[in-house]
Amino acid sequence: MQTPDTSAAEALLALWERAAPAAQADRGDILLGAAHGMPPALPGARNAALLALRAQLFGKAQPLRCNCPRCAAVAEFTIDCEALAQTLQPADEALQPQQLDAGGYHLAFRMPDADDLRYAARQAADDDGFVRALLQRCITHCEDSEGHACTPHALPAPVAQALSHRMEALEPGASVSFDLTCPECGEAWNAPMPVGEVVWSELQARAERLLLDVDALARAYGWNEAQVLALSPVRRAAYLQLTGAA
Repeated sequence: MQTPDTSAAEALLALWERAAPAAQADRGDILLGAAHGMPPALPGARNAALLALRAQLFGKAQPLRCNCPRCAAVAEFTIDCEALAQTLQPADEALQPQQLDAGGYHLAFRMPDADDLRYAARQAADDDGFVRALLQRCITHCEDSEGHACTPHALPAPVAQALSHRMEALEPGASVSFDLTCPECGEAWNAPMPVGEVVWSELQARAERLLLDVDALARAYGWNEAQVLALSPVRRAAYLQLTGAA
């Protein structure tokens, strides 16, 4: 993503410019494509790659914050993106066709990929609908207790739930969340982290900050964008302080 002829700031702005016009659902592919060429298919691998990209762009320590669902106080914590990324990689088993016997049904299925998640999100009105749409996409064969073929949408709720739990066990990195405790009221909750959205939000904020720096220094010294971005972060900050824009 970065070449010897481009600064880190120029590379960051180029990545932001490429992803900014895209729909939110497509930005993850753009960010991962810039870093890896072909984006990983499985959600856990995508989350891992996005966190690795965040570490490459901004460092491995990422401050996060979340509001308490009870009193709205802010809980702040920091994660190690590199270490977390390593734990999210799916096992080789998740790439293989799978089978499950549950509640008298025999199921053959594959693990959902990014296209399946997008499809389910378009079809679903709630969480239950999302899970159902996802399972229908990923079940490749379904038999009842008498050996008769059946359709995935006819599965009893306990069987669908068993399959959902099996998928989660095969690829726990498909969803990322943190157990938090409110520093004010002591409320405990599980806070999900939409990795792609978090990485994009930080990239957008950093890019907008850079554009403001370019504007301030261009006005003060007449420099063009390339000249401003060629400055090291320390030197750029020093000039901004001199202009009163910091």
